[in-house]
Amino acid sequence: MVTNLERFKKEMEPARQLYACEIRDFAKNFDALGEMSMREFPDIDVQEYIFDFEKVEGTSEEELDKIHDEISNYMKEFSKVHGIEKFFQYSCIWL
Repeated sequence: MVTNLERFKKEMEPARQLYACEIRDFAKNFDALGEMSMREFPDIDVQEYIFDFEKVEGTSEEELDKIHDEISNYMKEFSKVHGIEKFFQYSCIWL
């Protein structure tokens, strides 16, 4: 029997791939960010996707806040344009 979580993950997989590729490419514009990792936190019916970026040592919190806002706004628009708003609702960006 397929669970709701399994169904959710299968439905989100194409959006996850598209989103992950785009956020990784967009983050390359910022010298203050290093490698990205993605983690999944499952719940009963859905899961949350965390996109976590390494920070370059010495980067101020103010600069990181600006970068976070820019990436978040960009990915929100990207998600709208590509019809993956549902995935965006279950994703988080950590710097």
